[in-house]
Amino acid sequence: MTTQNAIMTVICVALVMVVRQSSAQTPYDAEARIALANEINQTYGNLVSPSFSITELFDIKNRLDKADSIAQKYGVDLDYRQHTFVELCDIESRIELAGEINRRYSQNLDWRQYGYRQLLEIEEQLKSEAQPLKN
Repeated sequence: MTTQNAIMTVICVALVMVVRQSSAQTPYDAEARIALANEINQTYGNLVSPSFSITELFDIKNRLDKADSIAQKYGVDLDYRQHTFVELCDIESRIELAGEINRRYSQNLDWRQYGYRQLLEIEEQLKSEAQPLKN
């Protein structure tokens, strides 16, 4: 029974500390959300509201930045709403690798048709075919 009471006390104290800390962060959180929402809206048009969580705003900004970077570097327009940040990074990697394979080995690979691992395998195969046989 005393162990349960001790555990309950620790949990209660922890919850009180979390609530105090989160309420102390609220004004800063609101300011950060407003600033980030303004930055996104100034850069990409009126897309977000400060009512989104800071996590959601950072996610949206990261996806917008990555989609914009891909469009500028490779001329591929992607909708940030249809892809996670990780998917956008994967797409960028596939575009880059397919382009390198196409340049280096005179291929015409479409990055949309292959996963990154498949492209690596194709590159390895082409590399081994291009190396002269050793005696």
